Amino acid sequence: MPQLVFSRGSQPLFQVKVQSSSIKIGRSESCDVVLGDPDISREHASLFNIEGAYLIKKEGKREVFINGEELKEQPKPLREGDEIQIGSWLAKFGAGFDQADLEVTQGGGNSASQKTQAVASSRGFLVQNLSLQLSHPSQGTSLYPLTEGTLTLGADEQNNIVLDDPYASGRHLKLVIKGDEVSLFDLGSTNGTFVNEVRVQQALLEPGMRVKIGQCVLQLIEEDQIESIKPIETNEFCGLVGASSKMQELYGMLSRVGPTEATVLILGESGSGKELVSRAVHALSPRNQGPFIALNCGAISKELIESELFGHEKGAFTGAGKQHEGSFGQAKGGTLFLDEVGELPLDLQPKLLRVLENQTYRRVGGSQELKSDARIVAATHRDLSELVKQGRFREDLFFRLFVLPMYLPALRERMEDLPLLAEAFLKEFSPSGHAKQLSEETLLKLMSHTYPGNVRELRNILLRSVLLSKEEMIKPEEIFFADSYKSNPDESVISGIEKLEDMERKLILKALVAHKWNKAKAAESLGIAKSTLFSKIKLYELDDPKRKAS
Repeated sequence: MPQLVFSRGSQPLFQVKVQSSSIKIGRSESCDVVLGDPDISREHASLFNIEGAYLIKKEGKREVFINGEELKEQPKPLREGDEIQIGSWLAKFGAGFDQADLEVTQGGGNSASQKTQAVASSRGFLVQNLSLQLSHPSQGTSLYPLTEGTLTLGADEQNNIVLDDPYASGRHLKLVIKGDEVSLFDLGSTNGTFVNEVRVQQALLEPGMRVKIGQCVLQLIEEDQIESIKPIETNEFCGLVGASSKMQELYGMLSRVGPTEATVLILGESGSGKELVSRAVHALSPRNQGPFIALNCGAISKELIESELFGHEKGAFTGAGKQHEGSFGQAKGGTLFLDEVGELPLDLQPKLLRVLENQTYRRVGGSQELKSDARIVAATHRDLSELVKQGRFREDLFFRLFVLPMYLPALRERMEDLPLLAEAFLKEFSPSGHAKQLSEETLLKLMSHTYPGNVRELRNILLRSVLLSKEEMIKPEEIFFADSYKSNPDESVISGIEKLEDMERKLILKALVAHKWNKAKAAESLGIAKSTLFSKIKLYELDDPKRKAS
């Protein structure tokens, strides 16, 4: 029976058996083969059978190539071994593929619309050495050991694995585990099941394939990988503080991921410490002797973000008096941390995707292809999969970034770490050898708060208390939360806040003067991102006296 084997790059991804008189290929969900690719027409091409001969016809306006030659308006007969190029996909037509090289499963479908998608598997494995890894942008990662039998997944509570996801159907899919095979079957879900970015009805899974259900991502993980991601039982790891199980799992993940060159995506709420995690990745990597460059994509205007990322040539735009290297150039041999990557403008996202795929970029106003030599660590507090659905974030960039996701829990999810964090902050803020203490009542007051601002909020609360407290022991009445100032604020508290802002201004000015207004060095000495320093300079209206003089 004729069949098509679809590939991207050199990796066969799925096979379609041509079982009906015609099949349509395109981006629309009404097609028999659905390719989720914006470069493909809704109905791109069709295959049909006329008295035993198979022909291909272009349906959309975009090109179809047969063995490298563009297909014109007239249908063309297909022969064994013909290669059909549709967008970035390559489909090989024939009937005699080597099943030892390409294990496949036949797709299902109804007689009216016979969708025959199936995903290829190219090697065997032992089910007893596998676990199912379930990742969610806001809920972290869970592992489920696999045994022979059937597993159902969906939003309903009667499923074996319940998916807390608004885009998951009640009974979304089932996995059939038998012998050395794990087969996936979509159970007629509303929003579909995607394997390696292709919507499928049935698939034979192997380790490394990515199954996407709404915001959830499933992967088969082999035992040797699982064993290497064990929690590390410590109270502190690479500058991170916490002894909760969630933090110790994060430490284990960092120890595994840090020494690699892979792209990392850090997920977590604002103020939870994502930059600290990125610095830990850098410290554990072979690039730790190279620079660590942090760029907040949400703190720079849309007009300047491209120049900040890629640099610009002299004269590229008004005010470009000299060449600017950009963050990619500055991070050569090191790590580039893209904070709040979800804020990156949509028209700039293809350029970032190009760097991730080809490791090349161009400066603004330049024509020379430059080689990137920076490891990318990105972070966001946003739900990127939701932004993809809204058309505000490219799906292909999402998948490029979502290689090794790490979820950093909010402070309210690890309140048992608060005493350790408080102790660390008090040591940092107190004069050397005279660390202030928290009374038991003060600690109870701190533990009762919900911390919408996360660890950053706790840090500011304790810094404020150290500045305002005159005794070695900080009392409960010397702890003030943000909502304390909404009504009838105490005048002494307000004056304390003003003193704190004044102190921050003086500290920043001191660092700038000490480093002769070199903002990069000043930010590094203060332990903050350069973009944060820029915003503080603007807030406190600081300026280099030499610039004013000129």
